[in-house]
Amino acid sequence: MQNHIAQILPQSLGTLQELNPQDKTYLENLLKDFLKEKGVDLGENFEIPPTLLAILVYEKISDFVGKASLFKTLKHQSILKAREIKENLQKKILPMLATIPPLEILELGIRCGALGNVIDYGAQKTFDLDLELTQIFTAPFAIFESESFLAKLWQSKNLLYIGDNAGENEFDEILIQILKHLNPTMKIFYFVRGFEIINDVTLEDLQTTQSKLFELCEVIDSGVGTPGFIPKLANAKAQEIFQQADLILAKGMGNFESLEVSADERLYLLFKIKCEVVACYLKKQLGDFVFMNAAQKR
Repeated sequence: MQNHIAQILPQSLGTLQELNPQDKTYLENLLKDFLKEKGVDLGENFEIPPTLLAILVYEKISDFVGKASLFKTLKHQSILKAREIKENLQKKILPMLATIPPLEILELGIRCGALGNVIDYGAQKTFDLDLELTQIFTAPFAIFESESFLAKLWQSKNLLYIGDNAGENEFDEILIQILKHLNPTMKIFYFVRGFEIINDVTLEDLQTTQSKLFELCEVIDSGVGTPGFIPKLANAKAQEIFQQADLILAKGMGNFESLEVSADERLYLLFKIKCEVVACYLKKQLGDFVFMNAAQKR
């Protein structure tokens, strides 16, 4: 399989931080040709986030094993496991909302959302959801910009929530319930992937598991087929919602890798640091939780 995948990349290629001009040009041309076949034009100048390269690698793996959906069973299991935990959390958390201050309510929701981001079969390290559950409500965040988020939340008429992995969507429900509690008139859109790359959540995953998200918000198939939302790859409807959103909350490291460069003040990123490259870039530790505004200088 390694030999099969290696056919994609030049042997001189190091990490994305060490690309020489020749390798960068090679990858740009490779991606342009690959995406042109799918009807996508990236234009002349574009960055190469790792999530864009993933679409090449995982398509090669799918071809090699002769299976389009590599994680279908695992995704279904993840959703059912997460649902059990979510339902127990809801019984404890939702009755508290009428008795605690808004900033503490938001923190509870963010921590529930962060718990979901533990579920990732593409990360460097394995995860233990039960163990994370015992730690998530006391774990320190390396970055936690909740005050500015709450101020914008109260002023927003609509919010875009960009989902990540299957199973994670169950914990997103709690955070969305809390966002609706804090701003009852706000409309919420929830983006899922156009198709799975790793264990990314899709419209089919939510439909086949009877997700409650359909009752809480408008679920949108973004059309994006990379493990991170890249606006240029989105369908027309998703692009319009993204452009017009008053506030954006994006879950997962893939969305961080794809969107952080935009420095969009509307955009907040919630994720667990799961690789050394991101830890080094943010000057934080592997395993740290982050809730950050994309426009803030680091």
